[in-house]
Amino acid sequence: MDRKSADIMFKGAQMGKMVRNLKQFSTSALKGDLYKYQKDLPRLPVPTLQETTARYLKSVQPYLSAQQYEQTKAKVEEFIRPGGTGETLQQRLSEFAQGKDNWLAEWWDDYAYMSYRDPVVPFVSYFFSHKDIRNPVGKDQLLKATLIAHYTIDFMEQVQNETLEPEIIKGNSFCMNAFKYMFNNSRVPAEGSDITKAYDGFSHRYFVAIHKNHFYKVYHHDKNGTRLDKSAIYKQLQYILHDAASKPKGIPVGALTSLNRDEWLSSYNNLIKSPINNESLESIFASSFVICLDVNSPVTIEEKSKNCWHGDGENRFFDKPLEFFVSANGNSGFLGEHSRMDATPTVQMNNYIYSQITKEDPVKLISEIAQDTKTVAQLNVETTPAALPFDVSAVVRKDIADAVEKFHKTVDTVDSAVFQYHGYGKNLIKQFKVSPDAYMQMLMQLAYYKLTGKIRPTYESAATRKYLKGRTETGRVVSPESVAFVKTWSNPEASTEEKVATFQAACKQHVKYLSEAADGRGVDRHFFGLKQMLKPNEPVPEVFADPVFGYSSTWFISSSQIPSEYFQSWGWSQVIDEGFGLAYLINSEWLHVHISCRKGNGLRSDWCKWYLTDTADEMKEVLSSTLTPKAKL
Repeated sequence: MDRKSADIMFKGAQMGKMVRNLKQFSTSALKGDLYKYQKDLPRLPVPTLQETTARYLKSVQPYLSAQQYEQTKAKVEEFIRPGGTGETLQQRLSEFAQGKDNWLAEWWDDYAYMSYRDPVVPFVSYFFSHKDIRNPVGKDQLLKATLIAHYTIDFMEQVQNETLEPEIIKGNSFCMNAFKYMFNNSRVPAEGSDITKAYDGFSHRYFVAIHKNHFYKVYHHDKNGTRLDKSAIYKQLQYILHDAASKPKGIPVGALTSLNRDEWLSSYNNLIKSPINNESLESIFASSFVICLDVNSPVTIEEKSKNCWHGDGENRFFDKPLEFFVSANGNSGFLGEHSRMDATPTVQMNNYIYSQITKEDPVKLISEIAQDTKTVAQLNVETTPAALPFDVSAVVRKDIADAVEKFHKTVDTVDSAVFQYHGYGKNLIKQFKVSPDAYMQMLMQLAYYKLTGKIRPTYESAATRKYLKGRTETGRVVSPESVAFVKTWSNPEASTEEKVATFQAACKQHVKYLSEAADGRGVDRHFFGLKQMLKPNEPVPEVFADPVFGYSSTWFISSSQIPSEYFQSWGWSQVIDEGFGLAYLINSEWLHVHISCRKGNGLRSDWCKWYLTDTADEMKEVLSSTLTPKAKL
């Protein structure tokens, strides 16, 4: 994903459009407690040159010979010498950060997401596959979709009214700014860098349901602003299924959102030449969220994961930040468009929705719907659900056909598998006196080494939400300690004592670096900021031109963890063609890793899955041998 960054600004009319569209995000009047700590949150710090470069040198040491390390060290020392280039760039960055809510945010959304031109699916968006519910609600598409909509609206109203409790993690208030980007907005293609179009949620009180490629408005409040109950939502969704059954399958306009962003922009500009299309697209953009009612019935965990991640490219609108899926057999999931929100807010939302659904009494729900005699026409909503019209020209029709074909070719390049290990989870891992996250990272390091015989740069996402407008920092997983762990455990002559000692040291170092990264004191974002301080035509410092610098941030393993007992899978794509994407869950009694890589590059996700299983067995066996009999029991 490395590419030249540009400041997040747009010229002329585009800039004015962006300001108008984002205005509501910065003018929210305080109503509840959601944002009560925002004014007190600290600003993202600018670390010192000395601490960042020391951390950098330790992080690259595992990849270098002694001679190479000394050469890299000399470049670093030249960079940070008194009066050197590093001090100049550091001074500029410190001055740039003065008075700003978050100096990194000035560039990051644009650099990492909005100016990225490859398709958002499968390369950027992330998915959650919900656990199955073994009752009539869990098996019924309309009941499941009704409850997902109902409790999403619950959560939305808590955000809109600002009554949602702000997150406090380990005594730290977390920034809640991202919650403003959840509802009633959409990513929209634009020249060079996409934009976010946002709308007043109190003026657009509906979500969009997609079925057989037809887009329908489903109102969640009536004309008087009164919230509709579950039965009213159910009746509208039922009406949609009947209406779609009476007409041919729609043209998959949503497939255009799976294109390269410049290709999608070209098609978008053709589409909006028609005022009919423009109005329908605006209705989708402005909707609270999207629910896709699919006609398929995925069975295996792999099928369910793929359906939530990308499906067949149809019956979707990938630019919406919140998109839910409910299959014909009741299986459900979620896809998050990543540009304005990371996964932590949407995990919280999905956990809330699913925790509420699991408490539902199916008999009571079905009875409630059956006893409601109102028809859809009697719901006092703006319109009865009707498919949004599209005036598809021959040019756009060809674009859509090409989009579907390109989508299948793109998805076919991805090799994915799902590792699920039900032998143990964090309950046992905690008995080994280590962080479950560090445990899982070391498991993945050792499995990767068994598979490839190599130790490669590894990324783990670290949240910086303790700072105002904080998003993420890179957790550099590989360290001299992790290398010692991998090499020791790969040595058949190593003793149990040696294995345990290197494991403990590696986990301790991992926790240390991740804590520093969450404190805004990682390597990568600071170096990124310093590079932005270079003026046009200024020479690039040797430390940045050093091949080691580029290699150490080439993520052969991209990884991240989320906390949920309500998901059976989650994942995303690898970030480089030669790498793996490893999305993991550490539940109380089981482990999960969704594995993705590119086909035809020598890597195989099924082999990675096997080595993860083999390593999970080995680590459990070795570390359990150190526990007392009572602890084992």
